[in-house]
Amino acid sequence: MNKIKVIFLPINVLETTLGKFKEYGKKCLEVFAIWVGKEKNIDFIIKDVWIPTQYNTILSYYVPDIDVHKINVELNKKNYSAVAQLHTHPENAFHSCIDDNYSILTLSGSFSIVVPDFGKISIRDGLNKMVVYRLINKKWVLQSKIKVNKLFKIIE
Repeated sequence: MNKIKVIFLPINVLETTLGKFKEYGKKCLEVFAIWVGKEKNIDFIIKDVWIPTQYNTILSYYVPDIDVHKINVELNKKNYSAVAQLHTHPENAFHSCIDDNYSILTLSGSFSIVVPDFGKISIRDGLNKMVVYRLINKKWVLQSKIKVNKLFKIIE
């Protein structure tokens, strides 16, 4: 994951992700998702968004261990990798200490994306309203908007 320089994000995956986030948001619930796909040299092509079984509240979500295991089994079956975990916050987007310490993705170079306002953002904004962190040396490091826009390329 560390060598990835460009991540291709199909617009339909972004639309599906935000649509699901808005569904949960209407109930004032945080929600968690994973973007999965294939790494090819220095590129990563996102193929799908997965919403695992989870328990949700207004301030948190919880994915049971058995469902984390199921994610890994499915990744192996499809020969996919998980490049980013995403979740919503009720208002501002930031990485909380819970986000830092209980991440599902733990591979160096992975991304953690926090979406504000329970996902009630415009598809036209792309990732600009979200905050993006990258796991570097076991720490989640906030990525600049410039870096995010160079890294993530939204495609048809």
